[in-house]
Amino acid sequence: MIGKTLELIRKEVNEYIVQKIDGGATDSRIVLTSFVNDSGGVAIPEDTVGLSLLNIEEEKHLKMAGLVQQVKSEANSSFINPPVNLNLQIMFTANFNNYMESLKHISAILSCFQSKPVFDTGNTPGMDTLETKKLIFELNTLGLEQQHYIWSMIGLRYLPSVIHKVRMLSVQEKDVQTEVPNIQVIGTDLKGKEVND
Repeated sequence: MIGKTLELIRKEVNEYIVQKIDGGATDSRIVLTSFVNDSGGVAIPEDTVGLSLLNIEEEKHLKMAGLVQQVKSEANSSFINPPVNLNLQIMFTANFNNYMESLKHISAILSCFQSKPVFDTGNTPGMDTLETKKLIFELNTLGLEQQHYIWSMIGLRYLPSVIHKVRMLSVQEKDVQTEVPNIQVIGTDLKGKEVND
């Protein structure tokens, strides 16, 4: 699910960049990749922009407690665990030999999300294949100290980059946790007490 979401974002941003910078060429400028390869070098191919997952965080404000009811039939209801809502932090990193080319691509990515800050089923082909109906993009601005920490953690020299927060993926397995019969009739017995059938 995360991979499919990142691939959809990659495709959309790549189409925007190809239109704005390359005048409609078919080259793939955005590549879904990790930051480093097995030998510790840059994994982002030269003359491309790498799209990488930086962090996953749970959206706690919308966290549901308890089980979620699903009516299976008139006679029974099943209960499943509530969905887990996630925000992704993604990083676009430009790896061009020409520094101005790197800046041009980072600027185009910023323009892409400024012009289309929400991906939904109405404006983005392929959204209907995801388990979420909407992706909302926010620029995530980091201070110099935080940037230094991230690049040190990755183990690379600084490359021109931009981080966006993507709200909100919903993860929900449909495994039934419990199943119970539905109440069919509510009545009273002869002594006036409520009885459920």
